[in-house]
Parts: sequence; C-alpha cells; structure tokens
Amino acid sequence: MAVAAATLLVLPTTAEARAASGAYCVQDLAGGPAACFATEGALDSYQAKLSLSPLLTVFDGTGWSGASGYLNFASAYGRTYCDAAKDTNEASEGNLGVRQFSTGFPVAGRISSYVIKAGSGCFVTFWNQTGFNGNGVTWNQNCDDMARCFGRDFDNSARSLAVT
Repeated sequence: MAVAAATLLVLPTTAEARAASGAYCVQDLAGGPAACFATEGALDSYQAKLSLSPLLTVFDGTGWSGASGYLNFASAYGRTYCDAAKDTNEASEGNLGVRQFSTGFPVAGRISSYVIKAGSGCFVTFWNQTGFNGNGVTWNQNCDDMARCFGRDFDNSARSLAVT
C-alpha cells in the first residue's frame, strides 16, 4: 500500500497581507509572492503559522536598524537551519533588483548590514553582480557594517546573495 505525504501551505488572507504595501514583509523564495503586513506583530504571527523563521535578515542601514528598512529570507525548504550542502537553493536571490526593503526601497546595491539566524549553521555569500556572478564574499557571522566587515568595495554593492 502506498502512502502519499501532503504539505499544507497556509497563505495569508487579504486582511492579513497586502502585496508589497505593508512595512513588514517576508519573501517566499520558492517563487511565491511577498507577503507584507502593517505591523511587525502581524508578520510574526504569519511566520509562526507557517513555522517560518528567517535564516537571514538584510538591512538598508548599518547597525541592524530595522527603521532604515529590512528584508527577511526564509528557507525555501521551510527549515530553520542550513545543511552541509552548499547550493544556492536554501535561501537565495539571483537578482536583488526585484526585491524591496520594508520601506519600499530596492534591495540591490543597498545592503549595509545583516543578521544570520543564530545556531542555524548558515553561511551567506554576497556577489556584486546578478546571477551569483562577479566578486563574492562569504561569512558565517553577523555583520553590522558591510564596509567594516568586507571593505568599501562591498558596502551597498550586493546584487545577488545565497544562504547555504
């Protein structure tokens, strides 16, 4: 006898999420739309329903300032950790030009700091070109200032990223 496994994905209701119009957003990296919310509490509630926890949060400003704008990257597999495989499928974006911070500003060329989920075992790689091309830097620690962590060449220059 064969048993089929099913995965239920709970999507936000219209009242819960307004596409790209709320200040607090999470992006479905498996190809789905962004879900945006008016309050951080509503975003947290939505993520709890989906058991989502961001593996990476990038910020428009230094010092992890959410007020300057941020964007969460959750695992495409729904996990809260990274495994030993170093592929770009855990949480990635080959063209940051299509993503926006919570403030509505584009992400490409504006990442100034980031936080990796504690205890996740994840690394993040940033490239200065789209498609995971160009010069890249990889690190497994939080960075409060891209210029300090990687030099001026990587401050506000990321065009693609991967969490592995």
